[in-house]
Amino acid sequence: MGTIRILAADVANRIAAGEVVERPASVVKELVENAIDAGAGRIRVQTAEGGQRLIHVTDDGCGMDREDALLCLEAHATSKIRDSADVGQIHTLGFRGEALPSIAAVSRFQLQTRRAEDAVGTEVLVEAGTLRDVRDCGCAAGTSIRVSHLFASMPARRKFLRGAHTEDGHIQEVVLLQALAHPEVTVEYVAGDREVLRVPAGGDLAMRIGLLMGRDVLRELLPVEYTENGIRVHGFVARPGFTRSSRREQRVFVNGRPASAEEVHYGIREAYHTLVIKGRYPPVVLFLELGAERVDVNVHPAKREVRFREGHLVRQIVAAAVSRGLRGMAFSPTPEGREAPSTGVPDVAPAAHPFRLSPGAHQPQLPLERLPPRPQIGQTSPEPARPAVLTAPETPSAPPPDAGAPADAPPADASPARPRPQEQEDTAVRGEIASLRVLGLYGERFIVAEGPRGLVLIDQAAAHQRVLFEQLLHHADCAHGLRQQLLLPATVDLGTDDARRLRQYLDDFVKLGFSIDHFGGNTFLVSAVPARFPAENVAGLLRQILDELRDRGHAAPAPEEVRIARAACRCAVRPTDALTHDEIARLLRELARADMPYTCPNGLPVMVNISTAEITRRFGRSTPA
Repeated sequence: MGTIRILAADVANRIAAGEVVERPASVVKELVENAIDAGAGRIRVQTAEGGQRLIHVTDDGCGMDREDALLCLEAHATSKIRDSADVGQIHTLGFRGEALPSIAAVSRFQLQTRRAEDAVGTEVLVEAGTLRDVRDCGCAAGTSIRVSHLFASMPARRKFLRGAHTEDGHIQEVVLLQALAHPEVTVEYVAGDREVLRVPAGGDLAMRIGLLMGRDVLRELLPVEYTENGIRVHGFVARPGFTRSSRREQRVFVNGRPASAEEVHYGIREAYHTLVIKGRYPPVVLFLELGAERVDVNVHPAKREVRFREGHLVRQIVAAAVSRGLRGMAFSPTPEGREAPSTGVPDVAPAAHPFRLSPGAHQPQLPLERLPPRPQIGQTSPEPARPAVLTAPETPSAPPPDAGAPADAPPADASPARPRPQEQEDTAVRGEIASLRVLGLYGERFIVAEGPRGLVLIDQAAAHQRVLFEQLLHHADCAHGLRQQLLLPATVDLGTDDARRLRQYLDDFVKLGFSIDHFGGNTFLVSAVPARFPAENVAGLLRQILDELRDRGHAAPAPEEVRIARAACRCAVRPTDALTHDEIARLLRELARADMPYTCPNGLPVMVNISTAEITRRFGRSTPA
């Protein structure tokens, strides 16, 4: 007997589900795309427990009769294409006929649908790929699909899902992308009992961006409109001074389909070229329209990627379109009609403000308000090992240390969960730090000092971050923490994703000394910040902190307020902030009093010691001259 056999239909559907249905957001994407293809003018998405317990998508599209309602659950059954010629010219979002049977194979699936001309609708019940019931039902014209207990029959797959907040974030991005792509459709998304977003049909793209991504973002965008060789590029791109730490907010749509294409991202990068620094990404919302025969959407089972038949040409046209939009920024009005000044400077972290350890022109004197007491946080993970900087005794037989970093410096991803007081033997070391004789600055970042054991190089940005980090956590743990009241409260209008994240961490921000109130929708009011925290451009700083929390969400576990404090320090301190001699002296005194003066909050060295023995050895002498 042969060893090759045809798989049973239920097994084949489960295998297909593994490609199409990766997580709850994949289910939402497929159902919303089907609703748009059905001509829906209103789509409502409701989820519970991050979509793991319930996903409910309703629309007012064309609906189906009983025969189509049953046929749509068969593999490769679709109304989108007819023959092989249609595969090369896809005009709809869905076309494979795999989504519904794949979803029904790994969940409890309920479909209710009715055409406008029918008196009654049809209800179909499927459990783990097995048809349970088909019956008449009363329902509104359109289609309603309830997907519950996703992956209940596949516990190994279910355990790889993230928490409800994370899955809600992925679902929200899917809904946001479809809402941006189709302004003609009213879109609602409700997570649990909370309405996350609601955008009415009508209006232009700029209005949608303001509603979904925030008015603050909209004010920083420039319009793009360019056509060449039958390819149209339109939408909005950010001014060079407005960037993000990841490419997540570079949203691209090809013929109305949210998609990823390297040629488009290469074109965007070429257009900005020297206008932004490495590692920063300007937000864009770009639409490409071209003949369906010039783009291949049948590349990935989840239809995330597309390929262009003329990739090099697309790249050049995107670069030309974005460049033309940026060239008009000198006196171009913002999408809301406000004229914005020109900016030709290279990109820096736009919201950062120099963190200065002594009062000066950059930090206004503001009234301080004591924070209310709070209970002590529980036990946290231990500190990483300290680098042997300023403390290791000279050992003539040992190989000389590398001038670039201490030999036993902690890895870059090491991060202490909570600074704790050091042992008594550290007292002498702290005295050495405070008594360093400053010789000058090397470049714009490193302090050069002389100590009892040799030459010391101090990364002033890392030292600033360590001092501010410990102050923030000390204020969170003590009843006498101070915060500075802003003279004028800052209004922050966020996108839906950032607003969700801020609501999630709002209590932790308050513990650290921020005073933030929800002002309705995605708008928040910041009336106070921690003491000695930058009091200018608070909205930009807050947005950067949220970026850091998103991008580093899978880092080593730590209490939420520690993660926020770490992100706040990175955003508030710039490496190139020039310090006066008095500020350097105060920085060293503050560093000497720190619980962990050897590393920054991310575990990187604050200072490097080049011993006298090493210096004399480099000059070919056995003893100091």
